[in-house]
Amino acid sequence: MNAMGLMHRFSGSFQIPVFMGKAVFAALLTLWLAYRLHLDSPGTAVITVFIVMQSRNGMVLAKGFYRAFGTLVGSVVALLLAGQFAQDRVWFLAGLSLWVGFCTGGARYFRNFQAYAFVLSGYTSVLVGLPAVLHPGHSFAIAITRVSDVMLGIGVASLVSAIVFPQSLQELLLRSARQRLLHFLGTSRRVLQGGIPRSGWSLLHLRAIQEILQLDAYRSGGVFENRRARLQNQKIHHMIAEMMSAAGSLHLLNSQIRRLRQESRHTILVLLTPVLEGVASALQGQEESMGGFSVSLLCTRLEEMRRDLPEILSPLREHPGTQRTEEEELALDTTLLLLSRFLEDLYWYARQYQSLLEPHRPQPAISQEPDLPAFGRTYHRVAAIDQPRPDLVQPLTAALRSMLVVALVSFFWLRTAWGSGITATIFAVVISALFSTFPDPVLAVRQMAWGGLAAFVAAVLFAFLVLPRLQGFMALSLGLLPFLVLATYLMSRSKWPGVAAGYGIFFPQLAIPGNGGPFDYPGMVNTGIAELVAVLGVGLAFLIILPGGNWLERHRLFRAFRMQMAAVCRAPLLGRRSAFERNTRELLRQLVTDPSGHSGADASILRTALRMQELGEAILHLRMLHPVWRDTALPDRDTAGVERSVDLLLREIGRLYAGSGTFVAVQEILDQTIRMALDLPPSPPLASVHSLLAPERLLLIYLEIVRRVLGDLGKGGGQGRPLGMSWMRRHAHAA
Repeated sequence: MNAMGLMHRFSGSFQIPVFMGKAVFAALLTLWLAYRLHLDSPGTAVITVFIVMQSRNGMVLAKGFYRAFGTLVGSVVALLLAGQFAQDRVWFLAGLSLWVGFCTGGARYFRNFQAYAFVLSGYTSVLVGLPAVLHPGHSFAIAITRVSDVMLGIGVASLVSAIVFPQSLQELLLRSARQRLLHFLGTSRRVLQGGIPRSGWSLLHLRAIQEILQLDAYRSGGVFENRRARLQNQKIHHMIAEMMSAAGSLHLLNSQIRRLRQESRHTILVLLTPVLEGVASALQGQEESMGGFSVSLLCTRLEEMRRDLPEILSPLREHPGTQRTEEEELALDTTLLLLSRFLEDLYWYARQYQSLLEPHRPQPAISQEPDLPAFGRTYHRVAAIDQPRPDLVQPLTAALRSMLVVALVSFFWLRTAWGSGITATIFAVVISALFSTFPDPVLAVRQMAWGGLAAFVAAVLFAFLVLPRLQGFMALSLGLLPFLVLATYLMSRSKWPGVAAGYGIFFPQLAIPGNGGPFDYPGMVNTGIAELVAVLGVGLAFLIILPGGNWLERHRLFRAFRMQMAAVCRAPLLGRRSAFERNTRELLRQLVTDPSGHSGADASILRTALRMQELGEAILHLRMLHPVWRDTALPDRDTAGVERSVDLLLREIGRLYAGSGTFVAVQEILDQTIRMALDLPPSPPLASVHSLLAPERLLLIYLEIVRRVLGDLGKGGGQGRPLGMSWMRRHAHAA
């Protein structure tokens, strides 16, 4: 292992202890300042530290900024509602529920820290509004107290993160980008060495989606850290777009290699094996050198392979003594074309990664020449909207659930005159809004219940056994230290986010003494019981009131997936490829609730969705080839009939997935188009790296890929329904 690797392992082994020490120090410093400044709720300031504190400086700054923004907006709304409906609790609670529903829907609509700002705006209005409406004369003071507590926690956490052993998010972002490239090269090597089975490909696909989401989260936080991160922001967008395009090309290549094996094309496999293994060994050498990785070397190797590819591939198409059938010739040409397209997209992915490492390097220029290695590059742009927007049914579902939770808990509080009802209402709203953005809110609430229970037990032990023996702040700090260390340890465990949230929120709220006056032991017990009741109530709400993955939500997600397929056939090409890859991956992430693949329904959804992605990629290649083929056609060749037939085929596939076409009509037009392409007289190959392939041959290859994938989808779709979607609809209603 080289020196860089040793330093990385050394720093990584101390990363968790450093984070825990910083978090505990920030919490105790905040508590001391809260007492010195005579803040009414020191525990709230400590809770803010635990919520805002992250392992990297940029993430702390980003979360702190959006928490401050959400707190200010929520406080203003709470004051407006309290001032308007101070004498009418019912109307006040109605307005509050509408606002909480709006904020929860916004949190479900957006992603990353923008979603967090909506969450804070919603539940801060409850934290400020309910006490304010009970004490209208102190409304402004209550809001100022809340804002002061939160701002103190944010300020201390940000300063400690930036000054005490600062850890840059930039280094984590670059390491994650490199890890994604390493994984992609490893997957590419496995494909070239024989193909990856569909089940294995599904799991790799989901892992790639999670890594892309993580990289995007680091990007959104990095813009708060320094100027270099802001300069890299757009480059990361382009790198992710190029990576997804390369993944789409690799998907087609993997399916083709697997198909050759399934159809026992031994002659073609023997012919292709040296070429595929040569490319795989070149990528393997790059992967093994990742410790001292030189991206320029990778780009140079890919450039050499692109340049030398005609000389390598041309002998393969000659007949070396053995006559091949037309099907074998087409299978060989298809594999060679998909291999060259994959190398082209991988080259641009590596170039974008190289640009990311060098902030002042200009964005790589994309060739505009109408030859095959660059065909489609004119249309290959990052889509205007960098983040896919979810279907509106998800934000509306989350908003309705939060409104019902507020209404039900408030009704119970008002009807029973429960003394701790306001606490239960506040925490029910907080938990409902917070976990509505989680992929599995029921699991998160269950974890939070355990964390809340642990916090309640810890608070009882501290309050009854430790606190009576303490005198002064230093003694209080030493008494709190083991309980705070436990909180930071839970925060460092990524598998227990709900437990960490429950303990980190509930323990300071219950155990930390207020500023002045005796400790309220009965109040602590009542508050703890109210918080646990709120957690259980919200858990039931997530199970009963429009639970995640309900049939309506899945039906809408399937429809959105289907419309992405329709857009592939009909929408303008500019930016379409990156938009298709990005949107379908996001929809697939939301559809699959069991990433392990152990669920039979999710495994079937994955298989069908991956086939549809394969179909969409083939159609995009066909569309990008179409104008190039038309512009390079010879004057004496009549291609108008084939052009019209291809256009008609694309329109019919678009109508099929939009719900107004039929599989039978698509099959008829596709068969007709293939016959017309076969009848075209031969023409010279395109003057490009693919000088061995004529334009009509390229057209025939992509038509044949479309035919094969449509056939696979048609087996589960039925003859008159959108392919793949009739099966998915059954699973939507079954879910």
